[in-house]
Amino acid sequence: MLTRAVAVLISFNLFGLGGDAVNFDNQKPGKLPPNWTITATGTTQIPRWEARQDATAPSRPNVFEQLSTTLADADSPLAIFDKAICRDGDLSVKFKIANGPRRIKDAGMVWRYQDQRNYYLLRFSVDEKNVALFRVQDGRMRTISMVPHDLRAGQWDVAKVIFRGPHFRVFVGNRQLFDATDDSLIAPGKTGLWTRAGTVASFDDFRIDKKE
Repeated sequence: MLTRAVAVLISFNLFGLGGDAVNFDNQKPGKLPPNWTITATGTTQIPRWEARQDATAPSRPNVFEQLSTTLADADSPLAIFDKAICRDGDLSVKFKIANGPRRIKDAGMVWRYQDQRNYYLLRFSVDEKNVALFRVQDGRMRTISMVPHDLRAGQWDVAKVIFRGPHFRVFVGNRQLFDATDDSLIAPGKTGLWTRAGTVASFDDFRIDKKE
């Protein structure tokens, strides 16, 4: 018998339009990989994102890391993947949130990104011990769904969101975590990565499979 998670994946397995996968291993450490644009909300400072070597990386030797540590609590560094634009897709990434002196330790991934003020965000919070889906619209962040989850600093996790029209399915650690619905941002957009404040976070095996 199929497990629920497998059945969910099959039910969402429409004919795709192609995928883009990035593991950062061919990038020069200390440099920004091609096809990525760096920006931020809440600050004029350009955050520091770059490829770096990491012996713990799921696919060695490199990861993609956000390194700026002096941003304010309301600031959100973003790394936007410019190569793919889609309305519907399967987005996944492996991530590790570093330990540090600051309370806030948040990372995430974004889709249907239009600009700094309009996108969907799946946030992973070590300090709040939860995973949350947000809509950022006209610069305002609204919670769509939030569930408890024991995320730990210094540990690699894998997450995936399947988005089709107003419907979203979220997986963490290869198991389904929750479903959600929101129809506010329906236009095609880019995908990318997100952190908050001075969170240092590493990402690996970024993949977006376009469905529409």
